[in-house]
Formats: sequence, structure tokens, C-alpha cells
Amino acid sequence: MNSVPALEDICEAGRAIYTYENPANKDETAFLKAVKMLEEADTLIFNSMISNEEAMILQKLKEKLGFKLVNKDARKFQSFLKAFGSVGGKHLYGGNLQRLEACEGVIVLGSSVSADNPRLADAISTASRQEGAYITYMHPLEDEALSNTVSQYIKYEVGSEEGLVAMLADLFVPEAAKEAHGDFFDELDIGYICGESSVGEEEFEEMFEQLQSCKSRMLVVGSDLFNHPRSQNIAKILGMISKESDVELLMIPSELNTLGVALICDLDESTSGKSVGYNVEADYTLSFLGNGDLDMPGLSQQEGSLTSLDKWVLSLENASAFSGYRLNDLAQALGLDTTRTTDYTAKLPASSGYKAVAFDDLEMSTAPSGMTRGYALANADVKSGDEGLEEVDEIAEFNGTVIYRCNHPLTQEAQNREPMILLGSKQFAMAAKIKTGAMVRFEMDGKTYQREFRVSEDLKGTIAYNPVFDSTDNYDEYRYKRVKLEEVDE
Repeated sequence: MNSVPALEDICEAGRAIYTYENPANKDETAFLKAVKMLEEADTLIFNSMISNEEAMILQKLKEKLGFKLVNKDARKFQSFLKAFGSVGGKHLYGGNLQRLEACEGVIVLGSSVSADNPRLADAISTASRQEGAYITYMHPLEDEALSNTVSQYIKYEVGSEEGLVAMLADLFVPEAAKEAHGDFFDELDIGYICGESSVGEEEFEEMFEQLQSCKSRMLVVGSDLFNHPRSQNIAKILGMISKESDVELLMIPSELNTLGVALICDLDESTSGKSVGYNVEADYTLSFLGNGDLDMPGLSQQEGSLTSLDKWVLSLENASAFSGYRLNDLAQALGLDTTRTTDYTAKLPASSGYKAVAFDDLEMSTAPSGMTRGYALANADVKSGDEGLEEVDEIAEFNGTVIYRCNHPLTQEAQNREPMILLGSKQFAMAAKIKTGAMVRFEMDGKTYQREFRVSEDLKGTIAYNPVFDSTDNYDEYRYKRVKLEEVDE
């Protein structure tokens, strides 16, 4: 049995975090201070680089102590899933990587694949190689790693994802089913969408013709859609596609355990008052990075489980020792009586599709990859409410200097040194009037960054990549931003 998640199943930032080990020992004074701060906290802020069991502990502490529980990334995905289900009738998407590998037709929209999830890139390549799959890759930036795999690359304008999803619905939802959504399709202005997105009708027609003959088709969507300003309507349109057509849907959550957190925790929108951070900077911080007020174990130092993008519960066993305190130690001091962190594995919420399977029994099932561990989440029916499909909004223009929050593989070499790099093409450098090697400062997602800018001969277009390997923040904003670059002295 493989005792830890396969690293190829984890996003680039997750892989960097997973390899981190904290050598801390127990500090009783700091522990007692942490207990006091949690008792007094108005808000607990955390990210999705945690296990299902840790998420469950945080939820139980919220219920006991009454603080707000804030994870911006997971809350946005949670809301997206809810909107998707309100039309699609299921609380989860249906696709997984195993079925993707066997697909004859694949559309990818809103994900920088090789950066966001290398395992997804492998699955797409397998479908192309073994099934001769027709692969349509839709994104404002080309993915060089997929250049020999992609059958059709459709470059679109930043911000036009809602219109593109609507166009896919117009192509793949059968005419009979469109009648139930008449107002939406009646108001669909195909000419406007094609004009503003810079995607010609002939490109859609080519894709449709190629995919019509495919026995199996899958639409893969990424976090460019989940954090889009029109994410709620995008999710509902995807729900319609999933329910009414034979196109299967696969979503790519943005962080290691975003899906698990979204299914386990009752999340709040905003912070207030005194804050405690779990692996996120706050008034008082609990952190596995060794830079907080109380040290916590890294993921490689824990037992528990993760929820993969395949909706599979995978076992997580400690690969190295940790001598400090754990989250469950704090929970016990605050009145929760569960002895071991892994005691929560069998208590994960059945309403979200989890099963009452003990941690020690996770190895008794077979995962999609063939490993004998874990189980698949049940995909429950949800009651459809007022569908509320809205007319596609005007597509915003992104002129000027545009940066994309993305851990591009070419930025990996800089993840363990300072300053990290902002990576762009020659075209970007010319448009932004900046030379390779220059230090630049800019604001993005409410944070000020200082990066060394580098030109890559392998990149095209006028959008630069801003990596976030050096951050444990989570984001609920659209990944593209118009910024003002300011050159600074080193």
C-alpha cells in the first residue's frame, strides 16, 4: 500500500508544501497561550493545505467556541458547487481522471493545466495517446507542456469565460432540453460573445464537429471560473450542461484539499475582531512553517485523509516524526474529547458523501489509480431551487499590464529563494517597458509583491505569471489582474 498521496496527484504549491517538515518540540507556555487565544478568538482563518480531519476539528471548534471560520478559497468553491447543484441536481460533478483517460473528446477551460495539476496533464496526455482523443484547450495562454497533445488551441480574451461556457451550452445542450431554459438561450448573443472573446464561430464549429462523433466527452474546468466575477452564473450554466447533455464535467479545485474543506466546513465570508490563523498569518498564528506563535506539523508529519479532485478519500500517513503539539491537542484542551486526530476520519459528514470508514480501514478499497486505499464520495441528489440562470453579462476589457496568479513550471526554480520571479514573454516585456532582471513592485489580490522580472523564450503573449509558492494565503479573486508595475532598486 502506498502510505502517502502520490505527489503527481497534488498541485504545484501543494507539492512544495507537502515536502516541508517542521522540526519543532513542545513549548508548553506557547501551547497554553494558543488555547487562550482560541478561546478569545472572533475569527479563525485557515487555508486548504490541511487534512480532512483537521478541517473537521476546526468545524467542531467553531460549533463549540462560536468563532467565525474563514477560508476564502474553499468558500468560493463551496458556493460554486452549491450554484452548480441548484441546476445540475447533484452536489458534486461527475467526472474523474480515470474516465478522462478513457475519453475520446476533451475540452479544457479556465485552467493552466501543467501548472495547476500535473496529474491532470498526464490524464489528458493518456487520453490523447491511448484513445486518440480530440483535445480542445481553451485559455488566454498556451500551455507549452501540452503542445504535442492538444488538437485545437482556442485563445480567448481574459474575462470572457462566462460567455464561452454559455457558447458550450448552446453547442451541447440538446434542442429539446433548451426549451426548459428558453429565456437564457433566447437572450444569448453569439455574435457579441465571439467578437468580445476573440473566438471565431468557426473555431466553435470545428470543435463541435470533431467532438460530435466521440462516444465519450468531458469538459474540464479550473479555478479561473470559480473565482470569476460571474462565477455563480457560470456554475449554473455548467449545471445545465451536466444535467441536460452527455458531456461529463470535471472540476479542478485550486488547492490541495479545497474540495474536502468545502464539503466539511461551514465557512464564513469575512473576518472580524481578534483572529487566529491556522497556517495563515493573523493576530495569533499556528503554523507548520515555523514562523508562527505555535508550531504545527507539516502534512508529511500527520495521519489522516485528503479529498482528491477525483472525489476520492485518500489516506495520509506520517512520513516523518513531529515532536510538537498538534491541532487535536488544542481541541482536547478546549473540551473536545476525541483522543486521536484519526478518530475523526469515520465522523466526516455523511451529508457531503463521506462514509463511516475508520482511518485504519481506508486501505480496504481501490482508488481510481489502482492503489488499494480510500473510497469514493457518494454523489447525492440535491433539490433544485429557482434556477436563476441570468443573461450573459458584458465582457470586461483587460487592457494594459495583466498578470496571472499561477505557479508556472518555469518559476519552480525560484520557489526556495528570494526574491521570487515574475515571468513573462518578450512581448510582455516590450508592452510593459521593462527589461529582464529588473526588480518590480506591484499590487495584486490586496497584497504588495516585489519580484525580479525574467523573460522566458518559451512564453508567448502579453500576460505574465506571478507564482505564489512563497505564500500560504488562499484566494477568492479572479486570477488575472490589471496592475501597475513600478521598477525599484535592488
